[in-house]
Amino acid sequence: MIALGLRLRQLGSEWLTWGDLMALVKFLPPESALLRSMQPEAHKWQLDQYLLAEMSDCLRWLVWAKSEDAKHGRNRPEPIPRPGLESNRERVGTAMRVDRMNEFLGWGD
Repeated sequence: MIALGLRLRQLGSEWLTWGDLMALVKFLPPESALLRSMQPEAHKWQLDQYLLAEMSDCLRWLVWAKSEDAKHGRNRPEPIPRPGLESNRERVGTAMRVDRMNEFLGWGD
């Protein structure tokens, strides 16, 4: 707030309404001290870190997919842990034929 020229004593005035304060807190920049204290791990991860982790996971999966282990469905690589995402549930679905997928998507010939 100080960087914006605002002070907490102005809260409730025309200079700093409660809505303004809510917007300031909701959209804190990643380097702000308040965000770092509220989310000590998550603030370290920005979009580029998430994208790099996703690319790394994809590359590791592609290498694994061409291995003997993949043929037998074992030793699948673990994804890089990301802050705020603690699901250990594996996302596995069933395969669909290409013609059924085209029909589902409405991509008729």
